[in-house]
Order: sequence, then C-alpha cells, then structure tokens
Amino acid sequence: MNELKRVLRILSLILLAASLAIPFSSCGANGDAETTDTSAATTEITVELEPTETEEAPPAFLNPLTGLESGYDVSHSRPVGVMINNIYDALPQVGVGKADIIVECLAEGGITRLFALFAEYRDLGVIGSVRSSRPYYIDFAQTFDAIYVHAGGSEDAYSDLANRGINNIDGARGDPLGIYYRDETRMQTMAIEHTLMTTGDGIVRTIDYCGYRTDLRDGFSYPFNFCEWGKTYSTGGEECRGIHIPFSYYQTVDFEYDEENDVYLRYQYDGMPHIDGGTGEQLSFKNVLVLFCTTYVYDDYGRLRVETVGDGDGYLATGGTYVPIKWHRDSADGNAVFTRADTGDVITLNRGKTFINVCPTDISDSVEMIP
Repeated sequence: MNELKRVLRILSLILLAASLAIPFSSCGANGDAETTDTSAATTEITVELEPTETEEAPPAFLNPLTGLESGYDVSHSRPVGVMINNIYDALPQVGVGKADIIVECLAEGGITRLFALFAEYRDLGVIGSVRSSRPYYIDFAQTFDAIYVHAGGSEDAYSDLANRGINNIDGARGDPLGIYYRDETRMQTMAIEHTLMTTGDGIVRTIDYCGYRTDLRDGFSYPFNFCEWGKTYSTGGEECRGIHIPFSYYQTVDFEYDEENDVYLRYQYDGMPHIDGGTGEQLSFKNVLVLFCTTYVYDDYGRLRVETVGDGDGYLATGGTYVPIKWHRDSADGNAVFTRADTGDVITLNRGKTFINVCPTDISDSVEMIP
C-alpha cells in the first residue's frame, strides 16, 4: 500500500506540472483567439496494484495411497503389495521406506509380518526380504485391490489364492520370469529364508507376462479420504505424542511424534529405530492407524485367524492428535471403510505415508495413546 501511495503522489505531481505547461487562450488585435499546439505525445502512466493471492492448484497426477504428487497417472491403477519379513534376524529390510502404506499384523509365534503397498512400483528398485502369505494378508491386499507379491504361504493361504482368484506373484511355487533372487551379502550373515529379494522392474514384467488386471476393479473405493490439497487436517481430538503397541512378548512397537517434521517416527523391538537398509533412514509416517481385530490360534502349528470381516474399533493419529475410529467390511473381497467413531464420517488423512497396525482385540487395553 505504501508503494501505491507513492506512485499516486508522483502521478498527481506530473498532472499538475502538465497543466501549468499549457498556456491560457489570449485575444489578438483582431479579436481572434490564439491557441497553442498541444498535439505532442502524452506520457502514459501505469499504476501497478499488489497481486491477489491465489490458492495453489493440485498437481496433475496424485498418488491415491498418499495423496501426494506422483510422477505419472496411477489414479485408477492397482497397487502392488509385498509380504515383508519382519523377524529380528532378517533386519534391516530393503525398500520399505518407499512404501506408501504399510500394514503390520501378527503371524504365528509372536512375530509380525509387514505388507508394504506401492502405487508407483515400476520405480521401486530392490525390495525384501520377501516372505510367505497368510489368509488375512490376502484380505489386506483386497482392501486395496493390490496385486499380491509373496514367497510361499500356508495351505489355507494357497487355497484362498486359488479359490478367490487372487492375482499373485509367488517366489516359492511359481516364478515364471525368475524375478526373485537370493541376496549374496545377506546370505553371509543371515539364514537363507531371510535373503529372498525381488525388484519393481521384475514385478512389472511378471504382471505383463501373466496378463493381470492393472486397473482398479469396478466399484472399488479406498477406505479413507485425504484432506484438501495445500491444507493440513486436524482431528480435533486428544493430544498424541506417542503410541505404544505391545504386539507380543517378541515384538513391541512405538511411534514418536516429530513435531518439527509433523510425522510419527517408528520404533520396534523395544525402542530400536526402524531403518530401511537401502537408505539408512528411519521410517516415518504422516498417519498412524490402529485397528483391533479378533485374533486367535486355530491349529497345532500356532497359525492364526484374524477376523477382517464385520466391525471393529481403532484409532487414527495424525498431526499430534488422535480420535477413536471404527472399521467395517461386508466381505473379505469387498470394500473396507474407516469412519470416525464420533461422527460416522469416513476418516480424513493428511497427505503422506500411512502405517496400519492390525492388533488383537485382547491387547486393546494395553495399547497406549500417549499425550
């Protein structure tokens, strides 16, 4: 505004000077009025006003799993989901830091496995180590209509893969293009079952070879929404500076809120930073979900059932606050939906990576949302 006033003052002085330079009319001896030639060019004066602020438009392509900008159009493309070994002796994993969404759930013996989802998997590079399937992880794949990448599985898992027509890439009973390989460096320090790796390029080639559907199924919808582009979402709930999840005697998980970067840093195995061995960086997430599902042992091998159909409770933490949520699903192959417990609205996530902790209902009283 000061600049505008300065320009207007200059303009008024110029106009005043111009008016003084033009002589008044006068009468000659014969009484005719004399005039002065004023045909000279006038000076054009432009006053520049301050620009009006405009909201930033979203990018042309958005990643549907993170809500962030993507390098190409994946808005209607199926992601891939990779079964990742999370036993202590198999750490560190490689490529998990690139995952858009990670789901963690118990397997037998108190261990957990990770299910890492990628929308832009052609640029993934190396990912692993890859491990075997369980039926409820197939349900998680169907939650996101993902092409399922694994290496082996329980007999129940193989039965589900066949009977439900799941598009999958198996490193144990079928690898038509040889995309899985043993990492020689890992073999020097780890048991062989912790060394199986694959690559994004190999996944792309196998999907094409197998002729798998690459577009999202008709009627599919994601179980959450993202906040408006350029905005930050606040749950309006209670403060959440940390989350403590005692999955079992073997695996304890913590998330610590990093206020400066507005993310939750992940720790596991009683306070050990969760590191991607490919980058050396600690995993961090904009959103952390806790979902409680009925979980029980059903055979002599200690294998688990995790009920993913029906209704359940949970929490959403983002931006340093949390609210209780609910989940619902009509069938194992149908859409899931996550809603706020207070309003019934589909949950809103901040744009960025998300971690989903699928916990037994019987530890719900032990999970701590730390203010």
